[in-house]
Amino acid sequence: MFGIRDRRREVAVRCVVAMVLTLMTALTGVDQATAAERGPRDITQDYFYVPLHSQEPYTSDVLGLEFAYDGPPRNAELTVDAAGIDGVAVVASGADGCRPRTPSFTCSKQLHPDSEGWNMQELKLRPAAGARAGDSGSLSYTLKPEGLPAVRGSLKVIAGRPELRVNESAALKTATVGETFSVPIVIRNTGDVPARGVVLLIEGTADLSAATRHSNCRYAKDADTIQCLLPDAVIAPGETMRVKPVPRVKPSRAALAERLSYGAWSFHSSGRHPGPPCCVDDPDPDLTPGQGTPLSLAPDPTGGRGTTFTTTPEPTEVKVPVRNTADIEAIGAALRGNVGTTHRIRVGYRNNGPAGTGEIRTVFIAPPGTEVIRAPYDPEAEEEMSDQVCRTKNRGRSYTCSQYSGVGQKVFYEFTLRTTSDDTRSGCVSVSAWTGESGPGGTRVKDTGGSNDTAPVEVAENGTVSCALPEEDDSAGVGGWAVGTGIAALAGSVLLVAGHRRRKASRSGPTPTPWWLTRFERVR
Repeated sequence: MFGIRDRRREVAVRCVVAMVLTLMTALTGVDQATAAERGPRDITQDYFYVPLHSQEPYTSDVLGLEFAYDGPPRNAELTVDAAGIDGVAVVASGADGCRPRTPSFTCSKQLHPDSEGWNMQELKLRPAAGARAGDSGSLSYTLKPEGLPAVRGSLKVIAGRPELRVNESAALKTATVGETFSVPIVIRNTGDVPARGVVLLIEGTADLSAATRHSNCRYAKDADTIQCLLPDAVIAPGETMRVKPVPRVKPSRAALAERLSYGAWSFHSSGRHPGPPCCVDDPDPDLTPGQGTPLSLAPDPTGGRGTTFTTTPEPTEVKVPVRNTADIEAIGAALRGNVGTTHRIRVGYRNNGPAGTGEIRTVFIAPPGTEVIRAPYDPEAEEEMSDQVCRTKNRGRSYTCSQYSGVGQKVFYEFTLRTTSDDTRSGCVSVSAWTGESGPGGTRVKDTGGSNDTAPVEVAENGTVSCALPEEDDSAGVGGWAVGTGIAALAGSVLLVAGHRRRKASRSGPTPTPWWLTRFERVR
C-alpha cells in the first residue's frame, strides 16, 4: 500500500514540476518577445548626398543615423565604420560629444522612447579630397543597446546632389466654377547627380480639389494637400521631365481668388519639411491613397525651352482666379428718441454667397441729426500701430469697416449715437465685396443682388435716405478714429474679431480672445 502511494505521489510531483516548467518557459518567451518588441529599429534613410558645392541653397551636410524605439531609457553604443566611404566623403564631426576617427569609431548613446524625441546620432560629412560627382560608398554602423540584440545597418553615401526645380507660373487662366482645369508640372534636375525617386507635393486652398485621385498619391480629406511618390523615377543631371497625366483640379462653388503650390524633391535629398523624407518612409496617416491612373514622368519634348524654373527647392505658388459672384446683403438699423437721447445700434452685413470673398467693406453713414459718440475700437491695434477695423476721415460723420467673413455669416459693428436735432433724414449702410483686400488696387466681386447692398439707418418712418458719402476732413486729429468724445467713449467701443484683424506685425501661436473683443458678433 505504501509503495503505491509513494509512486502516485511521485507522479503527481512530476506533473506539477512539468506544469511549472511549461509556465516558466511560456513566461520567459513572453518576456523575450516583449524585449524584442521594445528593441530599437533602424529607420535611417537609404542613401545620403554629400554636397560638393557649399554655395548650394538649402543643402545639408548633416547625416542622421536614426532609430525607432519605444522601450524604457537605456544606454547604448553606436559603432560607425567609415572605411567604405574612403575617397568619397569624410566624417568631420559628430553631435552630442561623438568624436569621429578613421576608419571606425564608437559613440555613447542614451535611448529613450520616441514620444520623448528622436533617437538620432548626427554626423557632419564633407566630400573627400578629389571626390567627383557620382562617387559613392557604403557607411556601416552597429547599435548595441544594453541587454538587447545589436542592430546593424548601412547606407549609400553619394558625392554630389540632385537639385530639382519646377516651372513657375504667376497665374492660370480664369477658371469657371465646377469645371476642371489643368496644372502642368515640369521638373528639371539642376544638380550634379541623378535624382532617383521623386516626391511631388501639391497644396491648394480648401476651395480647390483634385479632379482625379491617382493611385501613387495620398490625399487630405478635402484634397487641399496631395503627396505623390514616384520611387522608380530617375532624372539625370540637366534633364527635364513632365508629370503625366497632367494633374487636373476643380474649383468648388465658393471658389474665387484661389492659390495652389507645387514642388518636387528627390528621395532623401532634404531633411526639412515639406521636402522628403516627409512622406517616403512615414506617410501621413491622415491622407488617403487614390485609385486612379498613377502619375509618372516623361521627358519634356522641348527640353524645357521657354520655361522659367524656380531657383530654390521651395514650392512655386500659382494664382487661380475663378469667375464667381457673391450677394452681400447690408443690414441697417432704426432708432427713435428725442433730442439728447443716446442709442446703441448694430449695423453690418450677411454674405449670402456663393463665393467666399476677400475683405467685405462696410460704409456706415450716420443720420444727419445724430452724432457718433462710440465707435468700434481695438486697443491692441492702437498699441501695435496697426489699422483699426473701423476708421473715419470726416470726424465721425461716416465710418469704413473692413473684415473677412465666410459664406452664410452675419457680421455686426456696434455704434452708439446721440440725437442732436429733429432732422428726420436717415443714415445709410452700404457694403461691397473684394477678391482680396479692399481699397486702391483691389478688385471688386460682382454682386448678384445689387438691390440689397444698401440699407437705411432710420430715425423716422418716412424719412428720406441718402447714401452719399460725406466729404473727408483730414483735420480729424486723433488717428482717424476718434470723434471728439473723449477717451471714455473710445474705451467702450469694442466690436472686432481677433481671427480676421489686419496686422502689420503677426503674433506666433494662438492667443485667447481678449475680453474687449467679445461683443463683436458673428452669426450663422
